[in-house]
Amino acid sequence: MTLRSVSLATLTFAAVALTAHSALADDSGYFLTRLGQDTTAVEHYTRTASRNEVDQVGRAPRVLRRHYVYDYSNGTISKFTMVVTPPGSTTPTQNIDAAFGPDSMRMQIKTGSAAPQNVVLAWPAGTVVIAGSSPWSVYEGQIMKLTQGKSDSLHTGLYFLGADALNVLSLHKLGKDSVLVWNDHMDVYHARIDKSGHVLGVLPISGTQKFSVERLDKIDVDAMAAAFADREKAGTGIGMLSPRDTVNVTNAGGATLMIDYGRPAKRGRAIFGGIVPYGDVWRTGANAATQFKTDKALDFGGTVVPPGFYTLWSLVTPTGWKLIVNGETGQWGTAHKADKDLYTIDMKVGTLPQPAERFTISVDPGATGGTLNLDWDTTRASAAFTVKP
Repeated sequence: MTLRSVSLATLTFAAVALTAHSALADDSGYFLTRLGQDTTAVEHYTRTASRNEVDQVGRAPRVLRRHYVYDYSNGTISKFTMVVTPPGSTTPTQNIDAAFGPDSMRMQIKTGSAAPQNVVLAWPAGTVVIAGSSPWSVYEGQIMKLTQGKSDSLHTGLYFLGADALNVLSLHKLGKDSVLVWNDHMDVYHARIDKSGHVLGVLPISGTQKFSVERLDKIDVDAMAAAFADREKAGTGIGMLSPRDTVNVTNAGGATLMIDYGRPAKRGRAIFGGIVPYGDVWRTGANAATQFKTDKALDFGGTVVPPGFYTLWSLVTPTGWKLIVNGETGQWGTAHKADKDLYTIDMKVGTLPQPAERFTISVDPGATGGTLNLDWDTTRASAAFTVKP
C-alpha cells in the first residue's frame, strides 16, 4: 500500500501548549472523531502519571457510553477496565477487566447475560491497549513519548480489545509538528502535534479505520450523548458504518450466484482517487473481503471463471477498472495476496444518473448470462458475462 502526502491545513486545530515534561504532568483534553462528514465519537480524557481515564460516547452501531480506566505502574500498564452503558442508564451492557503481569495479560469480558469470555495472552513490555478508533488519548501518550525522545521512531506492541493476538504500532516523526501513525492492520494516519506531542488533529491516509480526529477546547460529552440518543430514537442514527449485505441471483443464464460484501457510505468524502486510492488493490467493499460464489462457469469476455468460491477485488485507476478474482476466501479485506489471484477482468466504466451514497453490488440477469455492477458515488463499473454450457 502506497503512502501519500496529505495536507493537514484543512483541519481547524485548537490546543494549549504545555511544558516539555507534560507527559508526566496532570493533563486533560477533548477529541472529536469523524468518518467523512459524520461525527462518530466524542471523548474527554484526564491523564496523570499513573492513570488515564476516558469518558467516550460512540454512535456506531448504536449510541453507547464507554468509561475507560488505564492504570500504570512505572510507565507500564498494570490494569485496564471498560464499562459500557446506554445513555441515561446505569446498567452496564458490557464490562471488561484486565490485569497485566510482567509477561502476560489476563482479561475477562462480560457482555449482558452471556457467559464471561476469558482472554490470556503473552504480553511484551510496553504493549498499548486500544479500543477501535477511540480513545485517541492512548495514541497521544505514545506520540508524546516519541516527541520527547531522541529517536525518530517508536515501535511497540498493539492490542485491540477482544482480539486473540497482538499487533504492531509504529510511529515516525515527519517533522517538528507531524507524526506518522501506522499499525499492521494497514491503518495509516498523519497526526498534527504541538511541541509537547499533544495531538491537535489527525487525517487518515489509508486502511480500514479512515477516521479523522480533531482536538477541541471543550466538548459537553453529556449533552452530545443525549443528542445522539435522540437522533437514534428518531431513526436518524448512524447505525452500522459498513453493513454486510448479500446478493443472491438464482437464474443468470442458468447460473446461481452469491456475493457477500460490506457497504461503506460516501459521507461527503471523495471516493475514487480518495477513499479508494488509484493504483491500489481495493477489497471491493468494506471490512472482510468480498466473497463470490458461482455454480456454473462464467465467461467474462474470454476470461472463464470456473464454478467455485472466490473473493473479488478491484484495481481502480483514472483510466479504467479491473476486477480481480482471487482463490482465497475468509480473509480480512486488507489481507489481499497477489499470488492467490486467478483471473483479471476489464470492466466498463460509466456514470450513474444519480449518485449512490452507499456502495452497491448488483447483478442484472439475462437469458444467457448477466452483468455484474459495482456502483458508488457517481460511478458504475460493470462486467458482462455469459454462462458456459
